[in-house]
Amino acid sequence: MVYMSKQFEITVADLYDFKSCPLRFKFTEIDKVCKKITANDGIRESIQSVLNYYYFHLKGGTQLGFDELKEKLSSIWYGNLDIYDIHVGGKAEQRKKELEAIDMLYTFYRQQRYEPDQVLASNLDFRIPFGNDFYVRGNIPVVRDTARGVEIAVYKTGKSKYDDFWQKTDMGLTLMAMAYHSMFKQEIDSIAVHILRKGTTHFVTRKRMDYKRLYKTVDLVKESMEKGWFYPRETFACDKCPAKNLCMEWR
Repeated sequence: MVYMSKQFEITVADLYDFKSCPLRFKFTEIDKVCKKITANDGIRESIQSVLNYYYFHLKGGTQLGFDELKEKLSSIWYGNLDIYDIHVGGKAEQRKKELEAIDMLYTFYRQQRYEPDQVLASNLDFRIPFGNDFYVRGNIPVVRDTARGVEIAVYKTGKSKYDDFWQKTDMGLTLMAMAYHSMFKQEIDSIAVHILRKGTTHFVTRKRMDYKRLYKTVDLVKESMEKGWFYPRETFACDKCPAKNLCMEWR
């Protein structure tokens, strides 16, 4: 059975979701029978929305204060803006995750408070073709002018250790570098990865030679989708998966 139309488009997050669990990807992105995102994904998306809001105003000449950023976060997190359908285990868990997000947002604010970024562009959407019928779309959060040259800034909210392995294999960074290259006809000078839970920063580079791994990965993902290889990958992460009940009934 072929699950893909003549032209198929996925996001950077979809690439990771498919690699993590092809069956969950099928439920959420193809069958669309499960729309909620996990609490951790909700934190990531909510914070990124707030940062887009901050950089939009900063580029216009206004630096927002922490209270304004926190208010924006709460509006998103509690659904007042109706942006994300976040799967949380009750009000206590929702509040706990909100406090985690506020702590990370304050880390960002401290970094920006006295030395705000020199923003060249922000919230840049991109769409990269892989062949004639498969596209990966994503977003460059911010491009800024620094002493290291023109730099993409990325903000991570996860708990995993962002060691040398992830710095070299992060597909999201590679796609951003490719998109920047396509838009501006030159390689990006630097990519800064800010780990908001720890307040640390890693400086990463991406060159043409780094694109090869991504091309091979996307080709394999595309082949798996075309052949309908949507199988479950049971891990401890299943405990908080919004597709857990559907997965139990899959045969």
